Amino acid sequence: MRILAAVLLIGLASQVGAVDKKYDEKACNDISEVIDFLLSLTPQMWKDLEHDPEDKEKALEISWAVDLAASYTTIYQAFCTSKD
Repeated sequence: MRILAAVLLIGLASQVGAVDKKYDEKACNDISEVIDFLLSLTPQMWKDLEHDPEDKEKALEISWAVDLAASYTTIYQAFCTSKD
């Protein structure tokens, strides 16, 4: 997962002009898909944690997925949404 995120960010960086500060539609769609994917993982993660609430590794997985989705959401809001 972390490799996927790093590769996506590198690809996005190459699609953005230094002056433009907006991602193109494909990049924004890619970011949105990553957010959707990360959030789709969490329901099962929560179910797994409910079975063993003391499992710190499962709790960290949830935290990682949610934090990464939040980071991508911030990027999406900053570089994909219109300010019109």
